[in-house]
Amino acid sequence: MKGMILAAGRGTRLQPLSLEIPKAVVPVLGRPLCSYNMEFLRRAGVRSFVLNTHSRPALIRQRVAAWAGETLTTEFAEEPAILGTGGGIRNARGLLGDDTFVAMNGDTIVSFPFDAALAFHRRRKALATLVLFPDPEGRYTRVRVGPEGRIAGFGGDAPEGARSGFYTGCQFVEPELILRIPSRGASCIVRDTYAPLAAESAPIFGFLCAGSFREFGTPADYLAETLALLSETDREPPGARPRGVTVVPGARIGPLAVLEAGAAVAEGASVSRAVLWPGAAVGAGEEVAGAVLTPHRLVRIA
Repeated sequence: MKGMILAAGRGTRLQPLSLEIPKAVVPVLGRPLCSYNMEFLRRAGVRSFVLNTHSRPALIRQRVAAWAGETLTTEFAEEPAILGTGGGIRNARGLLGDDTFVAMNGDTIVSFPFDAALAFHRRRKALATLVLFPDPEGRYTRVRVGPEGRIAGFGGDAPEGARSGFYTGCQFVEPELILRIPSRGASCIVRDTYAPLAAESAPIFGFLCAGSFREFGTPADYLAETLALLSETDREPPGARPRGVTVVPGARIGPLAVLEAGAAVAEGASVSRAVLWPGAAVGAGEEVAGAVLTPHRLVRIA
């Protein structure tokens, strides 16, 4: 089985951070963001990946290759004009093969019962199965499913029913489904493909389950989720300091401070509840708190 990582988005909501680095490869505890979903799929047995790219494709290739090394096969489908979640998959069809493939977004970190979801997909003989999580707070667009898991509708078009969840961006897809994606221009896989097929009672299913979902859509999300991941590791307190970080004696680091390789903190400076990108430098006596510091800008999080 191949995996596809949707990595071509413009990252508009993540600006100004995504003006420097494409959102799929922004640093998260020393590795590119998209590598977390790739690692999840690798543990499930996926060894070959396709990533679609648009903005700064060479940088995405370089960062993914540096992380993956020789353990994974990675191929790239470049989009000179961005094609959306549907068009991106159709554009990559020549690389995805003739078997079931799994696709995930490049700007989230998601985990779920992979084997159970795949078994459900195959048992239902689905064209596509969307992984859904419960959303008791109603934060995301509602997806309704029928008794057998067949998708009944999305958002305002979803009829009332007993079960609903939100779409995590993970999908198991049969190659025949690609032929139903609009053949020209950009398209949204949900709006332009899955919603019409569900209305036709085509075999489009939702697998509703429990799991972990982290979204890195905005700078505030990026900071909060990175620090949450840090707090779950054994590298805190006071902070994460990989090789290549320069911290002058007398500087104060932490709590909850991530210093990426190449960051520097001068004498008397302090860093807390913050992420310093590679090449970022905190001057003598300066304080960085509740913010992301890059080599070019300080992004304060309200």
